[in-house]
Amino acid sequence: MTAKVVFVETNWVVDVLAPAHLQSPQALELLARANSGELRIFVPHISLIEAQETIPRRFASRSRSSSNELRKFVRWARDEKRLSNQDANSAFRVFDQFENLVISELNQIPNRLDNLRQHSGLCLFSLSEAMLERQVRIGATTLNSKPYDLAILAAILVKAEEIYQEQKIEQFIFCELDSDLQPWNRDGQPKHLLSTLYQKARIQVRPNFDID
Repeated sequence: MTAKVVFVETNWVVDVLAPAHLQSPQALELLARANSGELRIFVPHISLIEAQETIPRRFASRSRSSSNELRKFVRWARDEKRLSNQDANSAFRVFDQFENLVISELNQIPNRLDNLRQHSGLCLFSLSEAMLERQVRIGATTLNSKPYDLAILAAILVKAEEIYQEQKIEQFIFCELDSDLQPWNRDGQPKHLLSTLYQKARIQVRPNFDID
């Protein structure tokens, strides 16, 4: 039985490499299933590059903002005698541990990316000339997308076509959380150009990482 081919992009990489308490169980399960040979995950190499920049920026500010707001609450509750000094000090220690954990994990992102590259079920691929040409052609249509999104779209389409020519796999899955590349709008109505592109490439788009 041929293993399923699943395409992912930056959102999946971010959800796998986020600080431990923010990682997506579904994204991690997908990786585990790929390592077991049940499926193969294909990810454009540029998604790893983007993730290396995105993860520290997103989670460092988020964790700092959250802990600062909680510290303000604890100080207020302590001053209003709603918390004892002992409970307040315990809370502050938890906040410190939380921030230190996040900082430590974010500092390890380059190493964690290198480790991710070693997973047996993960197939990285670089943008080829054919993919860049496809990006230009799609960009000349009425599809209003950012250059990076166009690059990801072209990479996925061309790679699916190449795999089909080699292995005759009849259907591919693309886990796409970014609404810009989903083939439906907020009302669930199809975006006809995107729907046609995915259909021609035999790609079924999923809005999550749940694979049957």
